[in-house]
Amino acid sequence: MARKRVIITEYIDPAGLEILARNSDLLYLPDSTKVKLEDAIREAYGVGVRLAPVTAEMIASAPNLKVIAKHGVGYDNIDVAAATTRRTVVVTTPKANAVSVAEHILSLMLCLANRICVANTDLKMGRFKRREDYTGVELKGKTLGVAGLGRIGSEVARKCRSGFGMNVVAFDPYLTAETFELTGYKRAETVEQLLEEADFVVLCVPITPQTAGMIGRRELTRMKPTSFLINTSRGDLIDEGALYAAISEGRIAGAAADVFRKEPVTPDNPLLTLDNFIATPHVAGSTNEAMRRMATDLAEEIVRVLSGERPLYPVNPEVYE
Repeated sequence: MARKRVIITEYIDPAGLEILARNSDLLYLPDSTKVKLEDAIREAYGVGVRLAPVTAEMIASAPNLKVIAKHGVGYDNIDVAAATTRRTVVVTTPKANAVSVAEHILSLMLCLANRICVANTDLKMGRFKRREDYTGVELKGKTLGVAGLGRIGSEVARKCRSGFGMNVVAFDPYLTAETFELTGYKRAETVEQLLEEADFVVLCVPITPQTAGMIGRRELTRMKPTSFLINTSRGDLIDEGALYAAISEGRIAGAAADVFRKEPVTPDNPLLTLDNFIATPHVAGSTNEAMRRMATDLAEEIVRVLSGERPLYPVNPEVYE
């Protein structure tokens, strides 16, 4: 019997490709200019994507499509509603990159606290003047504010409390009071309370209609002038214009982002002109270990679905009802 066609749209670790090559008719399209997903998907039973969009039109053109697998956690580039209508399951790899993203967040926190990026740039550019200009702050005793206690948020909170001796306050309306009590973290009843109490605010929430634009001008006014904001989730969580104003006017101490509303972020983005703003190009989960786990988890989920099994991490489990 002919093996089913599976398309991978962008680079993934070879370990995942090996699994798919053994179990399917694999079409691998990293940086392809000759074959477009819009055309190839018509024959596909499975598709694996990183940032490539999978639209309702593409899903409608693929009568055999059984599974769309996201290499990562956020799936806003996939039209889940359209997939559900066609009874196509969408899966993610939620456990694969939590440690890597958490460690990236800690790196950004340390760089902001100790002004490492500013000192590095000034030294290389011959602008170094006084050591006093690069005085930082310690993390010990400071308050970490985490919005979202999922896998990544929980990992950040645990590392900050046990490793740096930080206090932790968290906002997550989906967790019960009993769950919060088990963590030992202080519960913020609102985002505003979180912003008012935290010295470092970390956003670890998915992009949804409820979270889009959750940090705007009004929210930023609730932060301390000595506090920092860090976002590695999705760019649309933050009003970038309001953030630029808050930093440039000294209403918060600085910020860091791995994600932007427009990606890849362009050099004319005003945030990139600020010394106390750190930018990375959506690479928080890009470690050797995480890339291998994401690739193998993605491949195994596709194989499960095409073998008639139920996936471990469906976004739209209602397709099985």
